[in-house]
Amino acid sequence: MRREQYLLDGLTKASKVIEIGPGHNPLVPRSAGWNSFSLDHATRADLIAKYAGDPWVDPAKIEEVDFVWHGGSLIDAVPAEHHGTFDAFIASHVIEHTTDVIRFLQAAQSLLRPEGVVILAVPDKRKCFDFYRNPSTTADAIVAYEDKRDRHDARTHIDYGLRVATKGSYPGWFTDDTRPAELLYGLDIAWQMLSYRDVPDYVDAHNWVFVPASFALMMLELGQLRFLDLQVESLVPMPATEFLVRLRPGREPADPDALQARRRTLMERILIELAEQTQQIAGSPLHGPSAHPFLPARGAWWHRWLSAAASRAAALGVLPRGTRPAR
Repeated sequence: MRREQYLLDGLTKASKVIEIGPGHNPLVPRSAGWNSFSLDHATRADLIAKYAGDPWVDPAKIEEVDFVWHGGSLIDAVPAEHHGTFDAFIASHVIEHTTDVIRFLQAAQSLLRPEGVVILAVPDKRKCFDFYRNPSTTADAIVAYEDKRDRHDARTHIDYGLRVATKGSYPGWFTDDTRPAELLYGLDIAWQMLSYRDVPDYVDAHNWVFVPASFALMMLELGQLRFLDLQVESLVPMPATEFLVRLRPGREPADPDALQARRRTLMERILIELAEQTQQIAGSPLHGPSAHPFLPARGAWWHRWLSAAASRAAALGVLPRGTRPAR
């Protein structure tokens, strides 16, 4: 199933959809007839100015922003008359940037109708610049929630600076890409990122790091602990960079023995997925030759998509400008 087909499955252009952070690459553009509403961190004019001169961004694709988020819960950025009215909540490569993943998903619940769906595209650390970072845990999510965190903490900025990596100039790649993942920053630059904790304005970062099973485990545990009323309906790993998720209201059955078995299975799966990551590393017992080591051979569609993702990451400050494929 193609990416767009999965993300938009079950929706029609009459469905009322809110897309979070569509930027210059909306999935459900109003110009294509979708009954869509957008929420972003800036107005259309500001977004056009931000991406000015970027060869990978077509400013004509940036649509008017319905709701501008200025911090705090997303729910506060959306007028009350829209609460509980959306058929779908779409966020592509957004959840990893949130300071408080629980409140982000609680806002999604509040915006959706009872039968609504949360649709997410999430970076897979095995196939993106989070390659050397450790997966986030349910404990991390609960601490951020209890702290009412609205800025990324010192640990996030330091961990990013110490461990972020690219393959060539690419922020994302295919599973069988055996090129080494090169660290982007030296220790001196990484240490300087500690100062971001003292900046009064929001400084962006990849805060949440996942493999598919670690995301599924976090959703299961947050549901059972009554932080969320959402469960994974489906989760699909993609060939490069990401996995796709659909969440529906409800919780998995809470039989204690079954719950413990499910948690254990997901924890074991996390270890398997991390072991699979080592296939990309020379010298690993699981390392094997790549049939297609370089991304351009994989087709123009993925090349364009990853280029757009790199442009967005650079504009947000998550990666330096220039960290993208050469034209």
